Amino acid sequence: MLELNVNARSPAAINTAFKKIKEMVTSGAVSKTTPVHILLEPGSYREIVKYNMSNPLVMEGVSGAGPQDCVIQADNCESFNKGAENRSILSFGPNCTNITLKNFSVTNAHLKNSADTNALSDSAEALSWNNTTGTLFAENMHFEGRKNTLGLKGFSWFLNSYVSGDVDFIYGECDTALFEDCEIHVREDNRGDFDGYAVKSNALAEKSGFVFLSCRFTAEKRRKSSVYVYRTEGRGSSASPKNWDSAAFINCYISDVFDPELAWDDDMSIQIYPRGNAKNGIREYNTRVVTKSGKVSEDDTSRRNIRSYTMTEDDYFRGYASRYLILHDTPFAVITQDI
Repeated sequence: MLELNVNARSPAAINTAFKKIKEMVTSGAVSKTTPVHILLEPGSYREIVKYNMSNPLVMEGVSGAGPQDCVIQADNCESFNKGAENRSILSFGPNCTNITLKNFSVTNAHLKNSADTNALSDSAEALSWNNTTGTLFAENMHFEGRKNTLGLKGFSWFLNSYVSGDVDFIYGECDTALFEDCEIHVREDNRGDFDGYAVKSNALAEKSGFVFLSCRFTAEKRRKSSVYVYRTEGRGSSASPKNWDSAAFINCYISDVFDPELAWDDDMSIQIYPRGNAKNGIREYNTRVVTKSGKVSEDDTSRRNIRSYTMTEDDYFRGYASRYLILHDTPFAVITQDI
């Protein structure tokens, strides 16, 4: 294993470390399969970071440091740099194999300035996982942004982490993206009183999509606007290989700030596809609602979007009762029992 310590006092410290690794691989001093371990010293790393090498990577804050101590941050968006992989603060490309992130924060400080909620110009990821064959594992991480905080393809797993944003801030054309014991927070829109949306799935057809296991959905209350856990674009169909509305909410706690419909479809003017079932679509099991005072009760699913599905106990034990069941047919299967 190649291990490098990185200090925030050095300009572009992380990118400099990655450049050094690439030079070592090119020269033959290090194999393309040699694992790389990056240790981040506490501090603020003001840089836009890209990694697209086959060397397995573990990047984490040094021992004893938490997400608040090591922060990668910058202001970036589509108006500045075109494409998700370029407008992100931290991005991983298609050549990556296995990526592990632990104990630091990634913040896109961009403030939205368009009156259009769907404006591409304000898309500003904190993290872009532009990869369909490798794995991304994130533990005890903070990801903060506004629109499109996490853009995810392929396979990813977030454990004990925090994600914040205001519109579609967890999205992507994923196969399977598991969020386990995470807090998903819809923050107030910097432009004023606008609707908020946490998840937007463009998942691959017939795949699990986004799965939230034992997560907490929290939000800052709007004055007049609404907050939804999910929003559809209505682009999915039986003929489409992607853009399926697939998101599962298992044993989750949802603030009563969220609209009880759960999934937004513009008053049924656009269609959620497919209709929820045990394997894909919008589905949930054992959802609990949390009031401002902290009172917890079973959520009333009778007010849900008509195309969502409330899973049975049999559905739960067949496919969602553990991380292994959720990830067993993904590249994560070999490591789920070791974490």
